[in-house]
Amino acid sequence: MFLHRWIIRHLSTKLVLMILLLLVLSITLVSSLYYQLSARMMSEYVRDSTKQSVKQSADYLSVILTVGRDMGQQVFRDAGLQDVISEEEEAGAVSVDRKFDHKEKVNGLLNNLIDTSSFVQSVYLLKEQGSSWGSGLFNVSKVTRYTLKEHAWYVDIMNGRTNELWQPLHYDPFSGGGENNELVLSYIRPLRHLATGKAVGAIVINLDGNLILQAIERIRLGETGRFFIADPSGTIMIGSDPSEWGNPVSLPISRLAAGLADTGGGEFEFDLAGVQTYVVARQMDNGWTVIGSVPVKEVIGGIQRLQLRIGLYAVLLLVGASLIGIMFSRKITSPLKRLMRQMSELERSNFEALTEVRSQDEIGQLSRRFNQMVGQIKRLIEQVNEEETKKREAEIRALRHQINPHFLYNTLASIRWMVKYNRTDEAFKGISALVQLMEASMGKKGAFCSLVEEIELLEKFMIIQQYRYGEQIRMTIECDPSLLELSIPRMLLQPIVENAAFHGIAPKEEGGTIAVAIRREYRDNGDLLVITVQDDGVGMSAETKDCLFASPGERRGQSGIGLHYVKETMQLYYGSASGIEVDSEEGCGTCVRLEFAMKAGVKNAV
Repeated sequence: MFLHRWIIRHLSTKLVLMILLLLVLSITLVSSLYYQLSARMMSEYVRDSTKQSVKQSADYLSVILTVGRDMGQQVFRDAGLQDVISEEEEAGAVSVDRKFDHKEKVNGLLNNLIDTSSFVQSVYLLKEQGSSWGSGLFNVSKVTRYTLKEHAWYVDIMNGRTNELWQPLHYDPFSGGGENNELVLSYIRPLRHLATGKAVGAIVINLDGNLILQAIERIRLGETGRFFIADPSGTIMIGSDPSEWGNPVSLPISRLAAGLADTGGGEFEFDLAGVQTYVVARQMDNGWTVIGSVPVKEVIGGIQRLQLRIGLYAVLLLVGASLIGIMFSRKITSPLKRLMRQMSELERSNFEALTEVRSQDEIGQLSRRFNQMVGQIKRLIEQVNEEETKKREAEIRALRHQINPHFLYNTLASIRWMVKYNRTDEAFKGISALVQLMEASMGKKGAFCSLVEEIELLEKFMIIQQYRYGEQIRMTIECDPSLLELSIPRMLLQPIVENAAFHGIAPKEEGGTIAVAIRREYRDNGDLLVITVQDDGVGMSAETKDCLFASPGERRGQSGIGLHYVKETMQLYYGSASGIEVDSEEGCGTCVRLEFAMKAGVKNAV
């Protein structure tokens, strides 16, 4: 009993026992597994060599197919060819001399193109109606006998069912005087009149079939192994056996496609007609797949016989070692993994993910202590955050209570001025606007309001100022309608507009304009709500600007209270992700810019 408790409570004892057991197993297994490991290395070498060859061939063939597609695009965009197409399409009947000129011009163009690439055998421009052209040994009479409209590939191209297609390896039906002259792989796309977009024929790029076959015949796989290339639908496009061209792959293509979906290549084994078959595959850039297959016994026949001799006792020893290794590793690593996961959650400020501790050893004790520490840290952080939030909210309330009397004083001064000069109607309207303004600014509950409410508050404030100064003071507001329902702290913009009116526009005899713009800006690190309040007033000196955000002890009288309130409010609710900037120059006006991070915040704020 004592020995059992001593073992389960000490991690070092577990590690020593595990190491001793693994050493005993290793010494026992080395001699017997030597041959198995050697055989496996030989087998892997053969397979890796084959996969590397397949990869090289797939890359080489991808280059050839890309050349064919690019040449088709080049032909389609050629200005000289488009001139010929336009003349034949628009002029109706073309004279024999012009047709001869067209033939010379287009055939010369096509011959020059195939000279630029050793992969392209020939290029044809085929039309059911009118002239067809081609490079090299192109035979126009064969096009007539071929009857293009009776073939599905031509009908699909002309009717717009597809914008490009490939034909499997085949013998070119349009070249020379005899039959089966040249082995080609054809890329086909519509020949369109660029001006109208109408398909007038087909562009056929014939790639050198013999060159393509050489690329896959260089790969050797056993004695009877073979390689071929299939498109995504499972149709054989390229293969050494002509009878396979255009026919479905005999292998289980669905399983092969699933294996290629994530890796682009791999090796598999199938039971094909009772024969275990080894298949190696590599996906090309255009989605086709290079596939090679060979009976497994040809690849690992000798190795398999060696494995059978030692298979029985090797399997037994491996199973035993695996069970013991899994048992001990779980006993030791599971608590460590749980503790690591908890630490990762703690790094992300998640204090709820605590470890479930079941062991009694040093790791278990460490986990329990760590859980206790996390709980204490969580309580301390909550306490500090609560105290800091209350403190900052109290400061904001104090600033707001300073702003309201200051705002009220300025407004009443304006009304007093109107009464002094017997502008009783305007004074009456000003008092009425003041009542509405006070209802809007002081009758609401909560620290936040929508942008719509804040804009209404600014408009009521400006009504009072226009009664005093007339039309010489103006305000424009530009806001994206999609932003109107966003929430911001209440009376955040009013102090800025008030400063612009009293300190920026009022000192100017000719008056001025206050422009408020509210918009969204897109940034790599997140979207921003940007609010700018810009006036064309008298501006301010650099010295005055430097004192705007001075601490309360450094300010003179009531100056700077409004901007200080705005700055403190943004820091409280939005932190360092947002900010305020003031740009001003004497005689050139002032611009105040507020930036809010567009993310979930207090009360679904910006």
